Amino acid sequence: MTGLPPCEATARVRRQSGVVLVVILVFALLLTSSVATFLRRATVDSMIARNRDAASRAEALARGGVRLATVLLLEDALRDQDPDSVGDTLSDLWAQARYVEIPLEDGASLRLKIEDTGSRLNLNAIFQFDENGAAHDNATHLLTDLLEKVIEEMPVAPGEKLYDVPDLVANLVDYADEDDLRQRGGPEDDVYQDRDPPERPANRPFLSLDELRSVEGFDDRLVQGLRPYLTVYPFAGASGINPNTAPPHVLSLLFFNDGVDLRFAEEDTVREILKVRQEGGFVCGDENVAEGCAPLSEVVGPNAVYPPPAFDSAIFTVTAEARVGDVRRSVEAVMDRGAGARPLLLSWRVL
Repeated sequence: MTGLPPCEATARVRRQSGVVLVVILVFALLLTSSVATFLRRATVDSMIARNRDAASRAEALARGGVRLATVLLLEDALRDQDPDSVGDTLSDLWAQARYVEIPLEDGASLRLKIEDTGSRLNLNAIFQFDENGAAHDNATHLLTDLLEKVIEEMPVAPGEKLYDVPDLVANLVDYADEDDLRQRGGPEDDVYQDRDPPERPANRPFLSLDELRSVEGFDDRLVQGLRPYLTVYPFAGASGINPNTAPPHVLSLLFFNDGVDLRFAEEDTVREILKVRQEGGFVCGDENVAEGCAPLSEVVGPNAVYPPPAFDSAIFTVTAEARVGDVRRSVEAVMDRGAGARPLLLSWRVL
């Protein structure tokens, strides 16, 4: 016995019991926290693994979508070998599948978009130079009207549209032509060499629309405004707009002399082309005598369209978007099906 009075002994036992209880509670809280942390970590790891698997499957599915589109383009190319083929129109096999969504049994889905480059205006086809390296007058006129149109359409206050269109046109020509001199005198390199890091004008056809950001005076807002209208494919050649596949806003860029001045197609001209297409016909060159053909010269007049229209398309942009659960993956491929037995891949991007 300790010899302590009963009341003090009881108090001491209670204090000791309280300390033990506190220790037990602390360890219980630590254990609970550890278990919660483990469960949370396990849940997060499980979600990461599940999302990683979904992302891998979505990307594989998107890549498969590009392969499916390749098959459609090759099958359509075989059909185009028929002597009665009228070129590329929206009734072609690839066009019928240009906006298709394929649901899968497990809830995943694949969406395909196939677009021929003739459905937009080829920026490189605009740049035509004479033997002295000077840009065609039609090129500077078309570029001026195009930039003015796009700048006017920008959804910003008029005071924010601070662009000098003649300067932009001259800078575009300088960037694409083969010489090293500015249109307005002096070396082309000066402005580009002052950048960090230094650059040089390409002096060649554009390889992408994003390359426009490198041209003096062009910013992201202007490039984005031009994107719905333009393509850079093919890099060489004079392939213009295909009036049988281009949407209305691109058809409005058909550029020709109306007998008074060079201008873009007006709304009535665009409506007439759309009417031909809706009635099952197609727009063609004057040399085509196939049934259902509406010569372009009868729509826009006898004067030539600049750049010359394209009624056949060899280059296509395929966008395949796959969805697996909440995960989406897209692949964009540009293919040239006129390069041989197998399409030539010009560009591949995982978006």
